[in-house]
Amino acid sequence: MTWLLFVALAIQEDRLPALEALGAAQELASAHPEDAALQYELGRLYASLGRAGEAITALGRAAELAPTEAAYSLTYGEVLYRAGRASEALPYLERAVSLPEALLLLASVHEKLGDSERTIAELSRYVEAKPDDLGARLLLGSKLEQAKRVDEALALYRSGADGESLARAAELLSRRPESHLEAESAARRALEADPSMLDARIVLARVLSRNGREEEALAELERARSEHSDAPELFYQLAQAYQRAGRASEAQESARRFQELEAREKAGREREARVAVTYKRAAETLQKGDMLEAEREFRSVLEIDPDNTQSRSMLAKIAFSKKDPASAKRWVEEAIARDPDVAEYHYLAGLFEARSGRAAEAEPSIRRSLELDPFFPEAWSLLGSILLDSRRAEEALSCFLRASLLEPSNAAVLLNLASAYAALGRTAEEDAAMRRYRSLSRPLR
Repeated sequence: MTWLLFVALAIQEDRLPALEALGAAQELASAHPEDAALQYELGRLYASLGRAGEAITALGRAAELAPTEAAYSLTYGEVLYRAGRASEALPYLERAVSLPEALLLLASVHEKLGDSERTIAELSRYVEAKPDDLGARLLLGSKLEQAKRVDEALALYRSGADGESLARAAELLSRRPESHLEAESAARRALEADPSMLDARIVLARVLSRNGREEEALAELERARSEHSDAPELFYQLAQAYQRAGRASEAQESARRFQELEAREKAGREREARVAVTYKRAAETLQKGDMLEAEREFRSVLEIDPDNTQSRSMLAKIAFSKKDPASAKRWVEEAIARDPDVAEYHYLAGLFEARSGRAAEAEPSIRRSLELDPFFPEAWSLLGSILLDSRRAEEALSCFLRASLLEPSNAAVLLNLASAYAALGRTAEEDAAMRRYRSLSRPLR
């Protein structure tokens, strides 16, 4: 247990990276299979590395060993839910209701299962336990509105002091003539909390207009125009307000601006939909092996969206497969220039350099990809290969060990690991890695 505490504290203090911690946790959990705390820590590490199947196994073991430990049931239920196994998650989350986070997850599970009443009930319990969670309060309010429980939603919004809650209260109150005065008050309080809140400004203008205070209503809308010059709903309201004020030319100009912005937003939505459909078709075509047609379709994506970086990365891969390294390099450099924080693009740049025999040029790109994503097994393997070829076997071994922790069933990684051990003269470890490699490479009968 002492070692477990050391590992857990070291991870929390960022002194022991998750990959190094995983090896220690695996050894401890294997040595003490009946220790729920060790299984739990191992499961959490697997989850942090994106290894959902192994996380489910370890966390399930922890929850089984210690069924009254709410944190174990909560974490196991969450991993099950995020793996798409909502029904299985339900009983474990119900065990953990002493923890507010379990209530929020229960609401998500019930929503996934189509039970709107239970969704609202669990959200209500969570908001009661965590009244300062604004996002959850607003989500509960929207669920109540969807369920036509408007009075309950209004009561919830009224109890908030933040601008968003007050704006939503104002919107609901503005629907009833008898509550216009309260709607005006709520809208003004929302704007005091956040003067830039357009929804509250529009509600205030609407209430003022309905009560015959047209000049005040128009002034409120005009006040918002400079800050929200691209909001179509504002210009729709302005067009109506100018029309009521008899200012025809300004009404026409606002209506024209509204139509322009609406058309722009519609075109943007349509463009996104066309990009999604075309990219999906191109990826499916490539999967079928028709490289030339896939290339044409990925280029079609760029005709629709010239800044699309995903298509550039795919075109880079196609170009390299066609033995056109110059085009591959150009495509991936364009992707990096437009989106420099995507690890895969730097990995591809390094891969193309390495495959072209320029290992020294490849190494900085691979290291940059790992700065952006430390859990990138292919990048660790490639960096290890570059280092091993450069006779830097100790550094290479460290890279291959990281890759093997991320992909323990990858035969190629184990072969690389054996090569690094061989270069260091560590025969026993080389033989162990080769045995594991052969067991994975053996064809199934």
